[in-house]
Amino acid sequence: MDSGYEPRGYLKKVLGEDERIHFAVRQHPLFFLRHISWSIIFTVTVFFLVLWLQIGVTPGNPAMSLGFLLLIVPLAIIWWAYLVWKNHAFIVTARRVIQINGVLNKEVVDSLLEKINDVKTDQSLIGQWFDYGDVEILTANEVGNNVFKHISSPLQFKRAMMEAKEALGLMHQGAPD
Repeated sequence: MDSGYEPRGYLKKVLGEDERIHFAVRQHPLFFLRHISWSIIFTVTVFFLVLWLQIGVTPGNPAMSLGFLLLIVPLAIIWWAYLVWKNHAFIVTARRVIQINGVLNKEVVDSLLEKINDVKTDQSLIGQWFDYGDVEILTANEVGNNVFKHISSPLQFKRAMMEAKEALGLMHQGAPD
């Protein structure tokens, strides 16, 4: 199973030389929209307020310029939230499951496929409708389990992980001692 997902940037540095991506997802876009909803409401409100106040005001009025400058703040928040969402990915390779996040500072959490004992998925009714949910990877690790919150296509992610683990097991069985 090949995802056709080409690794770029930091992910390309994290992957081994012959390590291929089988499946990659992000958090569902609904959660990105949830994070930026107040910024969108503020942006639209300020925009229409400035347009409404512009009626009967002479061009170049400093109050009008200040109003448009206020739009920079929520637009910057939306842009930053997009970068955070875009840089938070969940990847299944032939060897491991990777969670990578961070825009300026990167954090990478790996779970080797051979160390995974079980995988738990959790989807609400709305999550089933919109195809998002949580995936929890249970390992024999003392640190704890990896929980991937609100990811798109959680059942496909779990299936890709199990198929990669099965293929890894078959590879190890077929190797000479």
